[in-house]
Amino acid sequence: MSHQYRVAVREAAEALNGHWKTRLGRHDADDTVFWQQTLSAGEPQEGKPKLVWPGDPANKTTKSMRGWLEPLAKALTNLATGLNLTVRNVTTHTRDELSEQEAMERLAAYSYFARLLDTCDAHHFDDTAETT
Repeated sequence: MSHQYRVAVREAAEALNGHWKTRLGRHDADDTVFWQQTLSAGEPQEGKPKLVWPGDPANKTTKSMRGWLEPLAKALTNLATGLNLTVRNVTTHTRDELSEQEAMERLAAYSYFARLLDTCDAHHFDDTAETT
């Protein structure tokens, strides 16, 4: 029986990247640049929506959550960039097989990242937000 854990991890990584690029209409950037732009602090630019913490800006809890959004955005950006460079790229550009344990650890990191992204709202340049 052939276990292709490397292929499974690569497919999961590419599926997550593809999902969010399609959802945000961003097929104009490489994966690492896409995550850096999408999760960085600041306002969205035309054609470059941002994922931000959800909620009513007047709500105290939301204000508090968004108060730490910049450090969170940097952490998410670093997580996305790190996963892309050390997991997705490595599984794409090498033929070295992963053990089952290594594959499960990498998939768990992507699962956690996906859950964080699903919590965010997409903010577009025209200041309309859609819940994602």
